[in-house]
Amino acid sequence: MTPPIHCAIGDIHGELERLKDLHRQVLQHAKLHFPKTPIQFVHLGDLVDRGPDSCGVLEYLMSFETKTSPKSITLRGNHEQMMIDAHESLDAQSSASAAWARNGGTETMNSYAEKPRRLLDQHVAWLRSLPTVHEDADAGLVFVHAGVDPDRYPACGEEVQMWTRRADFFDPRCWTAPGLRRMRVIHGHTPTADSFPEAAGGGRRLNIDTGAVYGGRLTAALLRPGAPDAFIYA
Repeated sequence: MTPPIHCAIGDIHGELERLKDLHRQVLQHAKLHFPKTPIQFVHLGDLVDRGPDSCGVLEYLMSFETKTSPKSITLRGNHEQMMIDAHESLDAQSSASAAWARNGGTETMNSYAEKPRRLLDQHVAWLRSLPTVHEDADAGLVFVHAGVDPDRYPACGEEVQMWTRRADFFDPRCWTAPGLRRMRVIHGHTPTADSFPEAAGGGRRLNIDTGAVYGGRLTAALLRPGAPDAFIYA
């Protein structure tokens, strides 16, 4: 079986139309350049908050999973976790609800304003089921929302994987965990300064949060063994 080409997509933040456009571009590119090779989509989390249609993004990605082969992978980011925590608190005045509202949760709830409550419940249940990291050892790739503990990976836990901005993660020269040997880490969470992907350590760390919801780009990274990374933007 032909190994898949990995397509990682950075922080979406409710930008539904740009996500659809990016998927279209990637599939067209793949059909033209490698029609017989499967595409493994990996969405790196921060699907919701701040943007115009978080509800639509979740509904679309849940459907998208059923239409791709191999099945697309979606990771849980810190914004999904804030949404889960606020939903579980059952109190609009709770600290979890207030923290979520300050960080884009208000826009997310506005996207559910005309929707039945059961749809929100279904989406939160799906978010709760999502992993916080995906590793393909054969391809030498680790996909995660924020990053990993460079000394302890893979034993670093969900909070680190969703939230970290630890300085020595950003510098691959500081990585000491045996689990990171010969591995690349593909992540988002920290918007790049110029709205283009940021590679460090000869590409061992690749950040593709290019600030779509802040006027930047929504980025897809096409990762093929033995080939330069390719980037598609929406």
